[in-house]
Amino acid sequence: MKRYLVLISAMLIIASCQNSSNTQKAESGNNGIMNAVGGKVFGNKIANNDIRNAESLSIALENKDKKGLKLEGKVDAVCQMTGCWLNMDIGHGETVHVTFKDEAFTMPKDIAGRTAVIEGVASKEIITVDELKKAAKAEGKPQVEIDAITQAKAEYYFEAEGVTIK
Repeated sequence: MKRYLVLISAMLIIASCQNSSNTQKAESGNNGIMNAVGGKVFGNKIANNDIRNAESLSIALENKDKKGLKLEGKVDAVCQMTGCWLNMDIGHGETVHVTFKDEAFTMPKDIAGRTAVIEGVASKEIITVDELKKAAKAEGKPQVEIDAITQAKAEYYFEAEGVTIK
């Protein structure tokens, strides 16, 4: 059951990258974007207070499943079809998957490696050892690699209401 949830989540992420004819999206021109001090703003303008380093996300969500936050970090990847999501580096080889509230805006596709500030709601999902092993088996990984999975993993998500690219 959990394996199907992981697979459905992956399919939804992929499907969200496809063009939607009825969704109005801002591109990297002037439509929906305002110049701000230190960068371009997409969505809501972000006040310059209470901004955390993205690497502190796991600590901020240590005892909670969801929390409203402002994070600053390096953009790791961006959807190359429409700019409908980005991944932000949170350290230790992990990223947070960022989507945009109500699909109200998109990101330029060439911002990987740049610094961004995001504001919205962060959440985490704990993937159990059994779920991780089932997913590894479904991916056709060798049994040795499957047997090496011994700890649950936290996956982080963020629904941004505003993004500033520096």
